[in-house]
Amino acid sequence: MKLGAVVALVATAPEHADLVEETREALAGQTVAPIAVVVQPPSTAPARSAPAEQPEWLWLLDGVTVPRADALEAFGAALETLAGLPAPLLLASKVIDAAGAMHPDALPRHEIFEKQYTVDAIERGLVQLRAVPAGSLLIRRGTFERFGELRADLPPNWAVFEFTARALRSWEDTGYLVPSSVAVRKLPPHPAGRRGEGLRTRARLLAGPAWTPTERLWEGFLVAEAAVRAARGPARRA
Repeated sequence: MKLGAVVALVATAPEHADLVEETREALAGQTVAPIAVVVQPPSTAPARSAPAEQPEWLWLLDGVTVPRADALEAFGAALETLAGLPAPLLLASKVIDAAGAMHPDALPRHEIFEKQYTVDAIERGLVQLRAVPAGSLLIRRGTFERFGELRADLPPNWAVFEFTARALRSWEDTGYLVPSSVAVRKLPPHPAGRRGEGLRTRARLLAGPAWTPTERLWEGFLVAEAAVRAARGPARRA
């Protein structure tokens, strides 16, 4: 399974113009380069932004996440290990903070119910995904045409999370976290107040097509548990 042509789509916002420029420089320095780089507002539909070359993959970057020089090459290496498995719809980088820990605002959701390919993925050094927020995400051509665009009524990070959950709902449609593909998110984690906003967004997703009925029960329990913890405030030591 080969990588093929890649177009990088960088979502930007005026308040982070300096970080977008750093992302563009990182893309120019990739050991395996994309055929084109397109900078666009976060609300732009990715499928409509790709140039006429019709690339095999769209590489979505959120503009505040800077890929390491070998991030795209690592995606290609991961694809070459997937012989015998279905061609994945998407691959995601491991997104870390400046200290090297996984960034709290970019944590992926791994698959826990369907075990069909989980062990095969682990043997290849990958993690089977169920959903992933914005960061560094490689999406196969035709995925947006098949599952629709990102939801404009959700914050950009959650719009990517909801889209990937929708796309990976069936066990036949797979996506993988590639730990060897690393990107650094330059912004600090959202403050506690913004996490409440994320909790409300998770509750909204319970009514949409992102989750299967079984998953909806589990996600509803997790949302309720998180709401109770938030209402109680930080735990106090005895």
